[in-house]
Amino acid sequence: MDFAEEMTAFTDWLETNPLEPSAQTLLVHLMVIANKSGYPEWFAVTNPLLQAKVGISENSLTKHRNTLIQKGRIEYKNQGKQQAGKYRLSFFTSNNAVKHEVKGAVKYEVKGAVKGSVLFKDLKDLNSSSASSSSSADGESEYESFYQAHRRVFGFECNPIQANKLGVYIDQDGLEEPVVIRAIERAGLATSRYSFGLITKILDDYFHAGANTLVAAIALDNAFDASQQSAAKVSKVKKAPAQTDKQARIAELKRRAEEARQLEESASH
Repeated sequence: MDFAEEMTAFTDWLETNPLEPSAQTLLVHLMVIANKSGYPEWFAVTNPLLQAKVGISENSLTKHRNTLIQKGRIEYKNQGKQQAGKYRLSFFTSNNAVKHEVKGAVKYEVKGAVKGSVLFKDLKDLNSSSASSSSSADGESEYESFYQAHRRVFGFECNPIQANKLGVYIDQDGLEEPVVIRAIERAGLATSRYSFGLITKILDDYFHAGANTLVAAIALDNAFDASQQSAAKVSKVKKAPAQTDKQARIAELKRRAEEARQLEESASH
């Protein structure tokens, strides 16, 4: 089995069989695992591992896995909660589903319906620590999962338990993924000390305020910042020098970080 030929055939197949970005990434990781294992007929992979690699919750994993099954790309055997599920891939080149001659290196190019996916960025370096959100040559923003955003902001990956908790905000609470990413970014700005509790506190604030979309989250933050600025103006306490808007936002985020730290300490006792 030639991995480069498989990936080229996969990109050709996507032109007429579009998949959501996370479903594409899930299939890519399964193909990479199969390649590293020597292409066995069946191979086992745990749900938490796939969730961490793709940056999705367990519910999203089930959804995208079912999509791949319906598309005829994989077969899956549930081994119960105590054992890893087993996968079998339906390869593109072995059954002549797609014929494509590969010349030179594989071109990681986004075309047609797959523009903006993380597929080619993941192929370039599955373990890269610089998977930041960027813009493509034609000006379109590439998709970035909250898992990748966490790695971009803090320099390391969130663990499967954290990924599942963040996924709940999307799958159960109805927050858009960019809202989760915004909370990660604001938590990173607030303090040099990592606090997962601060991320969830900011997300809780968004959820309780009904800020499920990125636009609503930005509006909520702006409204809060404006109220802080108004309070500062009427305050009799003079600050020298006066805080800038950015400093005020950072101060508030630090306050949230301290509250989250105190909550974490209380929970540990």
